[in-house]
Amino acid sequence: MTQNPGSYQREKDGYTFVLDRPNVERLKAIPEFEGREEPAVADEFLRYRVETWAENLADAGADRGEIAVQLDPHQRKAHLSRASSILFSADI
Repeated sequence: MTQNPGSYQREKDGYTFVLDRPNVERLKAIPEFEGREEPAVADEFLRYRVETWAENLADAGADRGEIAVQLDPHQRKAHLSRASSILFSADI
């Protein structure tokens, strides 16, 4: 996992999933992750999900590359997007 100032990323099968600072803060506010420290909270969240996300994106025919992970804690969804277009949504 790479840690940039305020963002975290993980690569799987040519997809690079990026969790930026605002989404890290949203993650830390979700009850299951509340009170957890960085970088562990972001690392664990990404580590346990990227394999499934990469498979789903490949099955949907999405081009490989950087994928933004945007969290919606109210819907309990992770929206995977590129250039403001949502490619896939997954339950958190």
